[in-house]
Amino acid sequence: MAEKLKHNSMKNPNLNGDRVPPILLSQQEIKIASEQYKTPLYLYNLNKIGRQYAKLRDYLPPNFNILYTLKANSNLTICHKLAQLGCGADISSTGELNAALKTGFSAPEIVFTGPGKTNSELAAAIEAGIGIIVLESVNEARRLNNLAQKYGKKQDVLIRINPLYRTSQSCEIREKASSCGTNDTNGGEPRAKIQMIASSSSKFGVDEDRAIEEIAAIDSLENLNLKGIHIFTESNVLDYNQLLASWTNTISIANRINDQGYHISVLDFGGGIGIPYNSVDPEFDMESFGKELQIIFENNPYPYHCIVEIGRYMVGEAGCYMTEVVDIKESLGQKFIILDGGVHQILRLSMKPASKYMEVLGRNGNYTQKLTLGGKLPTPLDIMVEDVMVPEDIEIGDRLVIYNCGAYGFNHSLTNFALHNYPAEVAYCDGEMELIREPGNIEDFFLNQKLPFAKNLEKELLTSI
Repeated sequence: MAEKLKHNSMKNPNLNGDRVPPILLSQQEIKIASEQYKTPLYLYNLNKIGRQYAKLRDYLPPNFNILYTLKANSNLTICHKLAQLGCGADISSTGELNAALKTGFSAPEIVFTGPGKTNSELAAAIEAGIGIIVLESVNEARRLNNLAQKYGKKQDVLIRINPLYRTSQSCEIREKASSCGTNDTNGGEPRAKIQMIASSSSKFGVDEDRAIEEIAAIDSLENLNLKGIHIFTESNVLDYNQLLASWTNTISIANRINDQGYHISVLDFGGGIGIPYNSVDPEFDMESFGKELQIIFENNPYPYHCIVEIGRYMVGEAGCYMTEVVDIKESLGQKFIILDGGVHQILRLSMKPASKYMEVLGRNGNYTQKLTLGGKLPTPLDIMVEDVMVPEDIEIGDRLVIYNCGAYGFNHSLTNFALHNYPAEVAYCDGEMELIREPGNIEDFFLNQKLPFAKNLEKELLTSI
């Protein structure tokens, strides 16, 4: 049964800075959830998701269609919320396709992206009647064309392009320094000139210098209807000028394709709009971003219908992760807190500093003690964050809440490592909390497994005693 709460979003001065926790719930509300549903636990605020969607809708130009990218968080309640708000869906597997259809997304408003699509996945997409499939190569285009011909359909498609130039902070470039997805250098100066640099090879899409050749090949396939291009290079950007530079480059590429006689009318920019993972970085300036985009389109020689695939910005700040201190220890002068959670439930290998955006429930003292947060897995990989500040009086049994875990949390982790139970997931909406995913149990790990060679297992066990 839902628990009715008196909502009181209060400011906590101990949150490693001044900003109010973005989840918009008070410590008391979060504490109630951790007591009722236990830890480890994910808690999401559906009202916050609604606010984020409204900002996108209000500030992006009217020629934009907003898709929710399910890889950020595929919980059915969250998907249903976004479908109700009017989002389309960006999916990259048959599992995500089924989740999208199950939760109310309209098939014509679904876009299938990502490399490595199998024939069975492509066939499922055609059968479902989804709107657009994004092609990664001519070989994929030919396979899709054969399937569309078999089903007697003409499928709308985009071609993904690996651009010759991208910003110096783009995802694949930053990933080489193990920082993709963070925003430690994204703040930048307002109106700063964004440097565009030559890109490297990529597993995504076709290279820009071969795009016309590839487009011509796709355009010749009778059961495909090439509508436009998809370019997605940025991740978790806070400086809107950076994303504007990237998207302007995409528009220029599309214009050159149109100039060469290939009529394309759809641009899929992917995502990239970021959220701060600390209390000091500025928020993405959505209003200025939208105004400058509008000016670009008003002065562009070709009209375009545009698509954005948004995950992190929509749900990231709406979620938090709660975990309990089970041990406190020291090794060679370094203090460790061992938690009942870990990277099997929240994996942030390339953005560990994000987990510093946290607080200890019920501890209002000064955050002056520096230590490392480690999980319960039997591997050195299971370090959630280093050099995080916590109160001097932290104790075993205290609960930690880590903010901005609504995206790339539960379904982005090493869930089966060491066979620990899955965390529960809970949603807050209009003063009520509801359990939206039961906590896991031991039997979950053995679903679909068989023991075909264990006919004499009982006998072998008896003789070994």
